[in-house]
Amino acid sequence: MEITELLDRLGAGAQPVRQAAAAELIDLGEDAVAAVAALMRADVSTVATETAASVLWRIGLPALGPVVEMLDGHPAEMVRWKASLALGSIADKLTDLAPVARLLAHPSPRVRTAAAYTLQGRGERALPHAGELITLLDDPDPQVRERAGWALPHLGPGVVPALQRIRRDGPGRLRARVLTALADTDPDALDLRDKAALRRLIRVKQLTEVPAPMHLCGLWLALPTTDQAAVLAALDLSDPFPVTMRLGESAWNHDNHSGGVLDDHSGHARAYVTPALDGWTLVFGRTPSHDHDPDTWAEQTQRQCAELSGVFGAAHGYIMSCGDGFTSWCIAEHGAVIRFYAVEHDTEIGPPHPAEAGYLLPDQRPALPADAFDGVDLRDQAAVGARWDQLKLDHAIPDTCTATTIARQLSVDPAAMGPHLRVEGGGVIARTACGRDLPTPPGALEI
Repeated sequence: MEITELLDRLGAGAQPVRQAAAAELIDLGEDAVAAVAALMRADVSTVATETAASVLWRIGLPALGPVVEMLDGHPAEMVRWKASLALGSIADKLTDLAPVARLLAHPSPRVRTAAAYTLQGRGERALPHAGELITLLDDPDPQVRERAGWALPHLGPGVVPALQRIRRDGPGRLRARVLTALADTDPDALDLRDKAALRRLIRVKQLTEVPAPMHLCGLWLALPTTDQAAVLAALDLSDPFPVTMRLGESAWNHDNHSGGVLDDHSGHARAYVTPALDGWTLVFGRTPSHDHDPDTWAEQTQRQCAELSGVFGAAHGYIMSCGDGFTSWCIAEHGAVIRFYAVEHDTEIGPPHPAEAGYLLPDQRPALPADAFDGVDLRDQAAVGARWDQLKLDHAIPDTCTATTIARQLSVDPAAMGPHLRVEGGGVIARTACGRDLPTPPGALEI
């Protein structure tokens, strides 16, 4: 059957007809590559881009050239993206990734980026090409440098000696850049000189650091004490390492969003304990629970806050989520929880706290007229926001409170920290009971 007829069948007819045409084109191999690639590049075609891409990657290595051409120069982002996926699928059919690794030296930064991304996805299979990826850490294009840095940790622990060798022997420009790659792969592999320099830098920055608003996503505790050692003891935290406030925040957010890169305990292997801030010490980390079940978490948070309040007189547990509207607060005094609230949680403890007065709770909905949003395009966020602001004024609707609203009144709001806070001492990152026998979580952190 002629290739043109197969292409026609690939874009029309019942699914079995299209599947049969795709199979015949794949059997033709290199002879079909140019025609299928032309379909993928076409502005208008009866064949979907993903269908043409699927045929190309199933043909395999003979399709590599046209795929690279599309990565390099096609104006449509969708076509370039499908070509990138096709490159990855071609790589999966190769026993030797050298044809992909050679693309790391391609003149086009798009191709170099796609090649690095493809090797990243092949994991330890790409380890023989670690040297070429390391070279890209000094690429003139920032996106290529970034992608190479992301790819190297995925090559596994075997990449560490190559990074250490560059860190030790150079060349000069790469020596600085591999430091981040080492931290992203295995922070414990940093040599003693680098670790000592890191400690010195932290000490220097601590002297002049000013509190700054934090990005909040997760749990933190607030304890009315300046005794950091007592906080560490009460939470069974050990091996405190001095950090800047910026570094502590970076570690907490990294651990919350890393997805557990070591094992089930890696997300709560360490906690960030702040310096005393206006007489309060804040602790960031999932110390109460190893379980993500909300009922288990709620019970354990209440128990921990009650116990800590017996030691410090009061203890608050707060949660904010950056991914949705979840928020929670737990207020304990002298050994007992006096208020617990969580969005859409079945259990509340205690009457509304005075700090909640004048606010709506997050799951409370104000009564509005049936025609409140008549004439407003609900897809237009700006228009919806403007109407909501007007409705609040017209109907005296109070603001909605969140954990930061409560923290701002009762302790310290981490999202509003600034030079107005009195700072005593320095912050530390400490190991939890789960983290004491684990390696340092990988990830380069801001200092």
